[in-house]
Amino acid sequence: KLKDENIDVTKLAAQHSFKTGICTTGNSLDATPEDRKLMLENDASVKDMEAAAIAWSCKLHDTPFLGVKVVTDIVDGDVPTQDEFMQNLSTAANSLQSAVPKILESLCSKENHTEL
Repeated sequence: KLKDENIDVTKLAAQHSFKTGICTTGNSLDATPEDRKLMLENDASVKDMEAAAIAWSCKLHDTPFLGVKVVTDIVDGDVPTQDEFMQNLSTAANSLQSAVPKILESLCSKENHTEL
């Protein structure tokens, strides 16, 4: 069991040189005018299609949520979205494969963990 369900994400990110930022959501790979508007209004760094629904559901059920994302395509890039996604998928997967064990180790460390 975690001692404090309010993990300092900024500290966790700094420990591992991860970037943090605001993430908006949308229902397509491409950035629609509404997506761009929401990103500007919220000073968002990225748009995501999955994590917002999971975070919302966790919030409804008072369940802590920590999202870990990698970027596979640039919203305003010159390469077609689906092509850029496929080009970057392997690199993104490798980044997650490296990051997730570090995050789990930090979250499960003795300073964050107590006996049940």
